[in-house]
Parts: sequence; C-alpha cells; structure tokens
Amino acid sequence: RPLSQLALPQVLGLILNLPSPMSLGLLSLPLRRRHWVALRQVDGVYYNLDSKLRAPEVLGDEDGVRAFLAAALAQGLCEVLLVVTKEVEEKGCWLQ
Repeated sequence: RPLSQLALPQVLGLILNLPSPMSLGLLSLPLRRRHWVALRQVDGVYYNLDSKLRAPEVLGDEDGVRAFLAAALAQGLCEVLLVVTKEVEEKGCWLQ
C-alpha cells in the first residue's frame, strides 16, 4: 500500500527488515545480510532505534518517518511490519 494511506497515529511502532552491507574492518564486502530496525514514536517525535547506531536517530514528525520509509523501500527487498493494538488491527484503522 502507498505510504500516504498509513494512519501513523494508530501505529505504535514499525519494524523494518532490510538488506545491510557486510564489512570486515574497513573492507566492505559484496554480500548483504538482513537487518531488523525498529522505529518508534515518543511524544510526537519518531526515532530510528537501529542497534547499529550509537544513539537513537531523530526522524522528526510524520513527514520525517514517511521519508525514511520511502528511502528504505526504494532500496528494494525491504519489509515493513506495523505494531498496532489488537483493536486497531481488528478495525483495520491503520489505513486511512
């Protein structure tokens, strides 16, 4: 579905599974592994909680998280899982 249809206020968090380059020290290898990344909203601000980062990365508001998601999806082979309450899932209100 298009990202514009995602009702972000109904979503508790997002989990991305995306390709991640492998490296051996300073040498970048031509192999890719899968990596899980969590995105979470706290007080209206979205954060990238990637374990490979030194600290959480501020993505900003809904526009910022949508831009991050669009860039991740543009890389290809990216999966996005939504974390929602049971009620939101049953009503399907995670879509606009």
